[in-house]
Amino acid sequence: MKQGLLTSITLLFCLISFAQSADLDKENFKVSYVKLPTKPILDDTKRTYSTNHRGISISGFSKVKSEGTLDYNYTFNGTEIGEVNINKNKIEKKDKEGKVISVSYEYMVVVTYSSSASLSFNNAETAENFQKTYSESTTYKSSTFGSYTKAKDYYNNNRHNLRNKYRTAHKNTIISNINSYANRAYGYIPYTTEYEYLWILGSKKHPEFQKHHEAFDKVKASFDKIKYDEPIDEIKKEMEPIIEYFNSVIPNYPGDKRKIRKVRYASYYNIANLYYYLEMPEKVKEYAQKIIDNNYDKKDGKYFIKKADQLIKSLETNKTNTRHMKVLTEDLSNVSEEEEQEESETADIELNKAYLITKENDTTLVDIKSSDIASIGYKLKTVEYDQNGTPIGSRVKSAKKCKELVFVDGLHYRNIKFKESSIKSGAVDAGQMVLGGATDKLCKVLFESDKINLYLFNESELVILPAGSEKGKSTMGAGFVFGFKKNLTKYAEGCPTVIEKVANKEYKNNQESLLKFCKELTKCSSTPTQDGN
Repeated sequence: MKQGLLTSITLLFCLISFAQSADLDKENFKVSYVKLPTKPILDDTKRTYSTNHRGISISGFSKVKSEGTLDYNYTFNGTEIGEVNINKNKIEKKDKEGKVISVSYEYMVVVTYSSSASLSFNNAETAENFQKTYSESTTYKSSTFGSYTKAKDYYNNNRHNLRNKYRTAHKNTIISNINSYANRAYGYIPYTTEYEYLWILGSKKHPEFQKHHEAFDKVKASFDKIKYDEPIDEIKKEMEPIIEYFNSVIPNYPGDKRKIRKVRYASYYNIANLYYYLEMPEKVKEYAQKIIDNNYDKKDGKYFIKKADQLIKSLETNKTNTRHMKVLTEDLSNVSEEEEQEESETADIELNKAYLITKENDTTLVDIKSSDIASIGYKLKTVEYDQNGTPIGSRVKSAKKCKELVFVDGLHYRNIKFKESSIKSGAVDAGQMVLGGATDKLCKVLFESDKINLYLFNESELVILPAGSEKGKSTMGAGFVFGFKKNLTKYAEGCPTVIEKVANKEYKNNQESLLKFCKELTKCSSTPTQDGN
């Protein structure tokens, strides 16, 4: 009797010792299946969709040119720019005693970009239809600048690039949201790179360590063979001895010790997870309840019950008993890339209103595409409408007929006659260029005063125009580059402080420095002399 008692005590001691080494590791294995829709079109011959935007797509459906079972009509409403603020931040530098020894300021541009789009949807199979509005908003914060003027100039010079950047980002997000909903509701989405895990013993001291890892290796090898579009009957057979093994471990670890319950938990969890991907949800629920009753990690048991119920509902809704099936996604719309591009541009036109003043001083309110602003120079493209107000194309007006172009948001172009530093072949309309001479071109206004003006042509070439002069001078021309100091000294005549800075090479031939030159020259010329004249 004593010997039997000693054996039982020894066995219990070993059991507790093994349990104490029951560390569990997550070991990943690949799963592959088709995520089923919540609102399926059960008749696969009716799984078609049509849309006016090439970015909208539904997995498992055929795209047709018109009258698909599902029809999506998308409109991008544009991007609005909120109030532009230049925030001022005080920077104090202190010594070791906490005394302020210097004060400086930094400036940051803060502006909000807001985009919106609308979608109308019709399901010909169920007569479901709706209209939905989407919106995205981003607050942009620039890097810091040492002066208010630098911050303002940075924004003015990059305002359209910034808007286009957030416009594109917002459009992509909105289309992504539309696709996510459409595919969640109707799509059949293959999952081929998803990973799940089993809880496998991590301590080599545990007597089940070797068998745990052998079981996992077999699981991994079997699941690696699963294809989302092929049946899994053979895999189910291969998993039977694995599930039997995990079941056999459970009675070897009786009792309420936490680490003993942990070993049982691993078996219950692994079996429940395998049954889930073997599409046996009722068995999942059975082992989920065992997880709860085992009282090691109840929330995992509740999680498996929830997943199993969702799977049961999904299979019933889709009138199937499997998530492994063929998925056909194709484009039958016969729309060429050129047509798609045209449709997309028509749907996504973003217009900018501006006042066009002609050489005859006629003023007209026009619309200009954002994409056409950067090309303003030799000619101006404005949007042309039909009788119903639908954009149908562009009307081109030569720069030599335009005096000014003032956008509602403040961007300003003016006709300036100057000789370019170089002229690319084909850049000018026939008859526009006078070889070797100055021609009319629309230039962006950077600075204007009663002393000197600075413009930007084609987003790359700076043009200086002294007040009273009929022709501007390109700062990229050889005469300006090699006579830089001489030219600036001539412009600064009557302003010794600016002339001195020119002599000291304080100005450079770039936009920021020439803006500084123009502003300092204007300020100098407008400062009254000591006698009040």
